[in-house]
Amino acid sequence: HGYCSRFVHKGILNALCIISPYDMIDVYEKILSTATQLFISYKDEDAKLFLEEIYPHRLPNRGDTIHIHTTTVGLFTLKCEHDRRKQLIDSPTLLSLSTDTIIKIFSSILYEQKLIFISNELGSLTRLINTFICLLYPFAWPHTYIPILPALMLDIIQAPTPYIIGILRSCEHYLSRNDEFLSQDNSDIFIVDIDHDRIRSLNDYLLNESYRSTIDNLNNNNNNSVLQFQILPKIFKIKLKKEISLLRKNKLNLSIDECQQRLQNVFMSIFVESCYNYKDYLKQTFNIDHFVQSKQHTMELFLEWFTRTQIFELFIRKKIDLNIQNSFAITFDLACEKYHRTLKKPTSQRMTVKSVKRKAAIRANKQDNRL
Repeated sequence: HGYCSRFVHKGILNALCIISPYDMIDVYEKILSTATQLFISYKDEDAKLFLEEIYPHRLPNRGDTIHIHTTTVGLFTLKCEHDRRKQLIDSPTLLSLSTDTIIKIFSSILYEQKLIFISNELGSLTRLINTFICLLYPFAWPHTYIPILPALMLDIIQAPTPYIIGILRSCEHYLSRNDEFLSQDNSDIFIVDIDHDRIRSLNDYLLNESYRSTIDNLNNNNNNSVLQFQILPKIFKIKLKKEISLLRKNKLNLSIDECQQRLQNVFMSIFVESCYNYKDYLKQTFNIDHFVQSKQHTMELFLEWFTRTQIFELFIRKKIDLNIQNSFAITFDLACEKYHRTLKKPTSQRMTVKSVKRKAAIRANKQDNRL
């Protein structure tokens, strides 16, 4: 994993980088931020000393906090949250996209497509890609994942396997001018233009500029017929649209923490409501067919393909592993148990639209009879 802070120091653009085998972006961002501030304040020696002082110390475990005494910034605290997803969800960047674009991106990720994110801003790319990775919880992206792809490594885009890759707009020319890349079948590649709130297939993206407005109009009408954009059942799309709309309306009254929590909950609810009973079919192996058949028809179509993705396979593999099953996806399992209990309640305790209308009609008839 690579972590980077870019800043202008003494009139020169600098980059401070950390390479680590650990996925701990919140911890490393705090270290980089502190060192960067020292450099910007023209305290170069202090910045170097700070990094030397914290380097020998161990990293905090999940849920732990460590305190490091330094001569440069005093007591330096590093905390690693047990569940870091909420902190990594960047709600302002996500909500800057239209709801349809958000749903299409999420559907394409579930479908294990090749996704190339493009933006002028390095920070926007990193924040948005990390956000979508977090919203996959309790699942994980098992394929190539590079938030910022350096210009010298653009050939990775030609990889035959799924990926999520971010490139700066200055590298955009590769998509339309590299003959080797263009000679391949790129029908499974989708371009996410963050700055213009647009997701398109590579073929549409490559059309001449004079045709783009026409094609965009066609895409708006026809994208719903593209399979990967139809992956989510309608009930989930409605739920996402409703919650995202509410967050936009109330964003001035909500804290960043509240907004992050609600986004985390609504996306996780998709997996809770579709997979809440997965443990019933998980023994030494996972009985996919019986699990899928236990669902309603609309959910069955969704799970028919999702259970055969590497995303789902990796999740089940971890759950079967006796060494980690009890410490993996705890929040998700608790949410599944809670949802399962609500479904087991007697029918009389669950109000439906039909039952409400029926009771209203009975009351109306009684009043008519009295009259």
